[in-house]
Amino acid sequence: MKNTILNSAKGEQLNQILKSNILARTLKSSILALYLSFGSAALGADDSYKLGLQAYNKKDFAEAVKHFETALQKTQNDPLLWYYDALCYHHLKNWSMAKSRYKTTAISFPLTEPGRRAAAALKAIDPSFVPPQQSVASTVSAQTEKPAASANAINEKATSDSKSTASADDAALDKELAGLPDSAHFYFKKGQQGHMEVDLMVNGHPVKAIFDTGASALFYKDQLKEAGLDLNRAKPGKGTRGWAGVEVSTEIMPAQITLGTLTRTINIKMPENSTSQSTNLIGQDFIKGYQYEIDDKGGRVDLKKKLAAKQEKLNPLYDIPIEIIAGKEFIVFTVNSQYAKAFIDTGASNTIFDAFSAARFGAVPTGEVIHMSGVGGDLTMKRAYVNIRIGGMYRDNFPILIGGSGACALGQDLMEGWKYKVDRENKLLRFFH
Repeated sequence: MKNTILNSAKGEQLNQILKSNILARTLKSSILALYLSFGSAALGADDSYKLGLQAYNKKDFAEAVKHFETALQKTQNDPLLWYYDALCYHHLKNWSMAKSRYKTTAISFPLTEPGRRAAAALKAIDPSFVPPQQSVASTVSAQTEKPAASANAINEKATSDSKSTASADDAALDKELAGLPDSAHFYFKKGQQGHMEVDLMVNGHPVKAIFDTGASALFYKDQLKEAGLDLNRAKPGKGTRGWAGVEVSTEIMPAQITLGTLTRTINIKMPENSTSQSTNLIGQDFIKGYQYEIDDKGGRVDLKKKLAAKQEKLNPLYDIPIEIIAGKEFIVFTVNSQYAKAFIDTGASNTIFDAFSAARFGAVPTGEVIHMSGVGGDLTMKRAYVNIRIGGMYRDNFPILIGGSGACALGQDLMEGWKYKVDRENKLLRFFH
């Protein structure tokens, strides 16, 4: 048996885990909920997908996995497709492929329901797996059985290394911020799709971009070359994904960015080529260490260091708690009277829900189809209408888009007309009234 396949002892252990309450819920009762919620979207995605589901429901997992693999050759932005594929390999006791597909689902789609279920299944199979956005220490504490001594040693070292890295990163950021102004600002104009368009300088060359708090810093190489930049310092970087869910290879290069009254040097990611609809993105990497206040009507963003912020009296109607995860600001709000969580995405012109969340909140597609383009290619969205409440702000019969692979994002259409501040020091989204 190849090295990539678990030995029979581990296979038997996995079978025992499969019978446990946690994984049993993942593979049995949960699969019904996923199917009911995603059913129409899944069946409409692709003929191979449909045939795979039919075979899966008949428990013909060997046949089902053939169809799911065919579907994956055509589209890779559907978390449920990856999850079903993992379940098939799991039932077929192909542990190597099961782990691989679970891992792809969990890492590529961490905020979706299939992603969370895949992470739980993989963690039960492989105790060393650390789910996205979760520390090693919390993962170890969640295990139902005590890991072996060697595993404990590995986890303790990983935790220590993680803390050391975080401390080093914080120290480097503090050192950089010491040389930057306490406050800065820049102006933007609204594009046709509601995007926050900005004019900035990259290594002294004028470049156009979108201010996108859901992104880091992404510039297309062909556009930078056209602007006259020398890209000889570029090195291979990690892949990146957009709403289309397809990984795009990039190069990375340090660049001096000037936007408004702030200039700082950051690493920028660079996909090779852009299309007529591709736009450069400037976001979290540029404003790191600053709070930002957006005046949607005035077209201005004010930046202020955390140390320069002042504690103010809170108003529960206009001061909404936020949670910062991987540099993005998430808030809890209600959709059709049900609690939801989403991140604030100034780069999204529309508010977007993934298919699972939309079904859970009772968002019914109208039949209107919207075609969009972004990092990773084109994708198709469906229109629906919901009631949204964030603190004292209400949006009745508000239009949202359903689709993509990025969970739930609050876009510019929801924030239109408001002046608001993301107070990272006090972890609040603050609306001014």
